[in-house]
Amino acid sequence: MVSEEEKKEIKGKVAEGKILTRVIIEIVGKPKEHIEKALKVVVEKIKEEKDIEVVEEQIFNAEKQEEMFSTFAELGILFNNLQALIEFCFDFMPSSIEILDPEKLSFKSNNFAGLINDLLARLHQINLKVVQNNLEKKALKKNILNMLKNIVMILLSINTMKLEQLSKSSGINEKDLKPLLDSMVKENIINLKEGVYSLKK
Repeated sequence: MVSEEEKKEIKGKVAEGKILTRVIIEIVGKPKEHIEKALKVVVEKIKEEKDIEVVEEQIFNAEKQEEMFSTFAELGILFNNLQALIEFCFDFMPSSIEILDPEKLSFKSNNFAGLINDLLARLHQINLKVVQNNLEKKALKKNILNMLKNIVMILLSINTMKLEQLSKSSGINEKDLKPLLDSMVKENIINLKEGVYSLKK
């Protein structure tokens, strides 16, 4: 809880140009102990950021939400300027942010243009990472698919097998294995006759 003296000090800093906000940082996951510890680490990292001053902090215990746990921290943060606030949003992705003081923000057009350009640069960086992640995911998926096909081919080079046998030998459940086998039959890599799979000769 912020004392009256601290409130006056904060008011003075806002009068000097700082921005007072209420920020919610939320973490969802499991196990419970892990996300509670992770949230404390995030809050400590926020406190170490330049151009940021945490003036109030409240961390809530994790609560169960279906199969996951959710915990959050409510922070009172003074930002040195609007740029620091925007950078914070990109770096920590808060669930919500409320500007408490001042009621109105004013800035020069060239400063605003600078903020917009910084924002666009960040968005381009995020977009580039998304594209790279998608390419890596696609390549990984392709490699896993080829590896699974090789496993099936090795097993069928030893002996002909039914779906159940291939599932047990490969460690892949029947539901996931069946579409792969169907595609291999279609690609003319393996044969299927009376429920028995064999390697194409």
